Amino acid sequence: MSDSPLLSKMDALLKKHRGAGDAPPPPARPGPPPDAWLPVLTDVIDRGTPPAKAIAAAAPHAPAEPDQAPDPVVDNVLAEQLMSELAPRLSEVMERQVAAELRKNIDQTVSSLLSQLDVNVREIVRDAVAEKLKQPRDPSS
Repeated sequence: MSDSPLLSKMDALLKKHRGAGDAPPPPARPGPPPDAWLPVLTDVIDRGTPPAKAIAAAAPHAPAEPDQAPDPVVDNVLAEQLMSELAPRLSEVMERQVAAELRKNIDQTVSSLLSQLDVNVREIVRDAVAEKLKQPRDPSS
């Protein structure tokens, strides 16, 4: 292959950014802080189970000993706090859903009742007119 000027320029640029062939490798990146447990993309990790401090950091709410049961008083306090914070929001959502469902049901019921009432009123008026027409007329009136 012939050496083109473009390839020569590209090689020169690559050498400039790479450095010379006998130049020392670039300095290593500093490692993660000592208290970090989550590896970053540049870290080399071994296959297998994570270190114990990583498991402890990942699950801070877990009891220190597996045989130790969680404190029921703390659980009750947390449950009460959650319920006091969630109750207004839940009430609002429930009210909106119930109101929408009630409106829909009331509209359907009123529509049905109006159609039935219309039929009933027509029958009552028809019967009343028919009965009035059947009665003999009083000649004095």
